[in-house]
Amino acid sequence: MNVITSQVIKRMDVVIIDDSQRIRSLMAALLRDLGCLNVRPYEGVVDACVGIERTRPGLVLCDWRMAAANGGVFLDRIRTNNDDHIAKTPVIIVTGHGSREILAEAMKKGATQFLVKPVVPLELLKKMAFVHNDRRQMVRRQGRMVYVKPKPEPKPNAASAKPVKSFTPIKHQAPVTAAQTDSDVWEL
Repeated sequence: MNVITSQVIKRMDVVIIDDSQRIRSLMAALLRDLGCLNVRPYEGVVDACVGIERTRPGLVLCDWRMAAANGGVFLDRIRTNNDDHIAKTPVIIVTGHGSREILAEAMKKGATQFLVKPVVPLELLKKMAFVHNDRRQMVRRQGRMVYVKPKPEPKPNAASAKPVKSFTPIKHQAPVTAAQTDSDVWEL
């Protein structure tokens, strides 16, 4: 089960890239309402990349369709950055055009997750939980960071299987669970 707490959200540094001032403001307000204290909005890919190279965020929310350079261009720049730490930055592509073609292209270019506008707070929290709990490995192939499909864990035999402990959230942490299907979608 993927969980994210209010304390994790509070410490998260989030970059927003969108060429619409209105959308940047709405997304920043939503993140602040969720408890995120460090939100950095950028109008375009170039400025965002400069900011990310100065201080790597914990998460990037990037619009797919922008006038000057789109989310695909951003993913190309970030995933081919020479600094592995920067190239591994989690990126959620945000778009008002949630087609399978865009999803497939975003995944191929290295998106961590995908979110369709209008952004619903609970869906954003689910995607943030996925990113926070994502244990997929990234490796550099042909100069680009890519996600590696995890190796399946061997199934224990019935005699050695241990009972699964249930998770009990601590008070005042407001856990949010990510949909189980999210991890399935992103393992192509």
